Amino acid sequence: MKKILLIVAIIFATTLTAFAQFSGGSGTQADPYQITSKADMEALADSLYHNGAWSVNKYFSLMNDITDSITRPIASLQYTSANDYWYGNFDGNNHRIICAIDSNYTYDCALFGINSYTSVIRNLIVDGYIKCSTGQRAAAIASDNYGLISNCVNLAKITNNSLYAGGITNINFGTIERCTNLGTIESSEGTGGICAIIHAGQLVDCVNAGLVFSYGSYYSCCGGIAGEATNGTITRCINTNAVEGTLSAGTLNVGAIVGNIYSTLTITDCFYDIQMCKYKAVNNQDHPGVTGLPTHLLMEELAK
Repeated sequence: MKKILLIVAIIFATTLTAFAQFSGGSGTQADPYQITSKADMEALADSLYHNGAWSVNKYFSLMNDITDSITRPIASLQYTSANDYWYGNFDGNNHRIICAIDSNYTYDCALFGINSYTSVIRNLIVDGYIKCSTGQRAAAIASDNYGLISNCVNLAKITNNSLYAGGITNINFGTIERCTNLGTIESSEGTGGICAIIHAGQLVDCVNAGLVFSYGSYYSCCGGIAGEATNGTITRCINTNAVEGTLSAGTLNVGAIVGNIYSTLTITDCFYDIQMCKYKAVNNQDHPGVTGLPTHLLMEELAK
């Protein structure tokens, strides 16, 4: 009996060690897990591999820049036997993570998988590159967003040889606020500086300063803030760079703010640079709530 109890105790201790070895903290809001290295990020990915819901109500704090390139997404079906939802709260503390993610998987080509309804990712800078060679949904912060992404910056090049690429996320149902994209965003369909598609929710006080480019073969939407939209709101967002699209045949929808709107989208107090972007607000047409300005006046607007 003692031998059996000893074996159980060893297995239990080993399991705890395997699930969460970070640089400090207990995972509470007052004492978040401390992330300081690539090893910590891989431990986080491993914890979710064993239990997709492990991050529920857990808090994480990035303590410094991580320059050793991250190659594994967090909460991605490519690397988990559970699910691809991120349920935790991650504070980047305005530190930078360099990514070198090259995925051939169908979904979740981003630093995090799907940001769930109750989850928060904030104050994070992503650099390097994220590439989706054959699948869908390449982005810097999260593959899709149902929760809150706040005050994040993308410096990475985001490339998808298939559908959807966004500077911050792909498909948005939640809130993205005070986020900035500075990286080049490319895909064959559904390309946006902040998100590929806004299905619902809101984009607030976001800026795209990166080149947004779409190269579809039959149909494509490309926008400085969102590639396409079916619902939601875009408020006080600014695009300062070019939006470009090429198409061998079919329909190309390109706009300085949104490529195309398929249902109901409310746009308020948004601006774009008429000297950098040759396309008008939405699908190369003027749109209520969007103003094109020359560069010097747009810089004044950004300074407000």
